[in-house]
Amino acid sequence: MVEIIRNINSIQVFMVCHEVGNVTRAAQELNISQSSVSYHIKKLEEDLSVTLFRRTASGLQPTEQGNLLAQHVARGLAAIRTGLDRIAQGPGTVRVALLPMFASRWLSSRLGQLLEEHPEMNLSIQNHNNSFVRMPNPERFADLGIQWGRGNWDGFHVTRLWSETLAVVCSPDYLKAHPITTPVDLLTCTLLHVDDTRMWEELLAGNGLTLDTAQSQMMLEDRHFQLSSTINGLGVSLFASWLVEDEIAKGTLVNPFERMFETSFAYHVVVPRAAEPSQVIQRFHRWICNQSLDWIKSR
Repeated sequence: MVEIIRNINSIQVFMVCHEVGNVTRAAQELNISQSSVSYHIKKLEEDLSVTLFRRTASGLQPTEQGNLLAQHVARGLAAIRTGLDRIAQGPGTVRVALLPMFASRWLSSRLGQLLEEHPEMNLSIQNHNNSFVRMPNPERFADLGIQWGRGNWDGFHVTRLWSETLAVVCSPDYLKAHPITTPVDLLTCTLLHVDDTRMWEELLAGNGLTLDTAQSQMMLEDRHFQLSSTINGLGVSLFASWLVEDEIAKGTLVNPFERMFETSFAYHVVVPRAAEPSQVIQRFHRWICNQSLDWIKSR
């Protein structure tokens, strides 16, 4: 038997009040009277036997119980929205948040096999610039995603695909103009990166060096742009070593150290905890993890 939530309207009014902190503004948002807003809040407080807001001269101040209720209701509303999105997409749809370079250089060649093995699966690809784990409601953007980083993201189930090594690369012309023989030489180069400088900071710290905030650097929009900028001689980049194997083999990029560096960064599959993954989403998750294991064994 379905349990009826009798004060659902009051809960909706409560959430708007919690967000805007003012009865007048809540009434405007909901297109109801101020007295109706006050009635719903009072009714909900009476039903729960708790005080949800402190009334002040400046508006409504949530109590500890009010904030706790808002957290639970927000998660519930997110799950409802996710369910509505999945129904609209269809039962076999998997929305995958992908990093463009990972997609083009690793995943795309394997998708044909996936669709042969799971013809019932419909993929909806959403591109992101390593921002999936920072979205306010990631479950509304995608069911799961690929994220580059250290894997320490709250609110997600996280599975590391494999451990990485990093290659320092630049164009042959850049290397001629900026000789690089030891890590300290990097301090006179223009450092190219995406997101932030944490990867450079980690590499330099591992060699007893510190990144000066005044050092020449350039933050680029995505890895593809970073790659082309590196090939065109704008500076020095750090890439997962397997991503630039072809460019190094062709000579369009060079690795001045002729070695790789260990790193705490890696590609991960991340699934938002706010929504329960469907069976088809779980199948995709298992498939991509199995593909990563096969790839590791083949290298």
